[in-house]
Amino acid sequence: MRGSCSLLVLAVVLCAVAKAETTIPWDQAAKHVGEETTIEGRVLGVHCSPPSCLLAFEPSFNGFTAVIQAASFDVFPPGDLDKRYSGRRVRVHGKIETRDGKPEIVVAKSEDLALVPGKKRDEPEERVTQAQTEAIERLGDVLTHIEDLTERLVATEERVETLLAQLEQTQAALAAAQAEQAPPAAAPSNGEPQPRPAYERLRTVKRGMSRAEVQRLVGEPTYVENGSGGWTTWYYGYGRSVSFDRRGRAQSLVGFPGP
Repeated sequence: MRGSCSLLVLAVVLCAVAKAETTIPWDQAAKHVGEETTIEGRVLGVHCSPPSCLLAFEPSFNGFTAVIQAASFDVFPPGDLDKRYSGRRVRVHGKIETRDGKPEIVVAKSEDLALVPGKKRDEPEERVTQAQTEAIERLGDVLTHIEDLTERLVATEERVETLLAQLEQTQAALAAAQAEQAPPAAAPSNGEPQPRPAYERLRTVKRGMSRAEVQRLVGEPTYVENGSGGWTTWYYGYGRSVSFDRRGRAQSLVGFPGP
């Protein structure tokens, strides 16, 4: 009796192992038509009609489907199918057949349609939450990097302000040093006569000088009067005047100091 029980347990274990070994993804079902196997995938749509209910693993119902005939509605109530299976991973066991060019398994027993352990219906929400958490962590890293860059920018601005202040001080010192320097020496005259003070120039005006000589010493007259016989009188300010004869020589000086 004990030996028979052991053989029975071994048979059950081998059967379970065989089932586990034949589990294939839902999108590979078309390659195993005619085989009795187990298909695993996520139910993405449920559609019920009076003859049957379809559990689709592809949103357009153009891929593999698990079919529940009306005769099995007492085992799988149509009103419970969407709530129980939609969005969750399941394993469907049975013989793969084709209908309208699409693979399917007709499910009649409850053990042939089972939820995959540990795969909850709210798994998409969990993935979304995880993605949001990762995004927040990445955002935190970005903010930390921005804060670091901001601190570096502030430090750089402070250094630039310090350098500008030092530059202004240097420029001010250079300007002060240039102001204290003696003016450059006058360029050599190359033998040309240098201008004398105004009073000295007036004393050098003498009779017999030409118009050009007088003009060089005193400058242009403010008024010129042409007299008879070719005489000309140049008038300057402060009552000074020089009269030239017809030869252009100074003959009369008025208001000029003596030598």
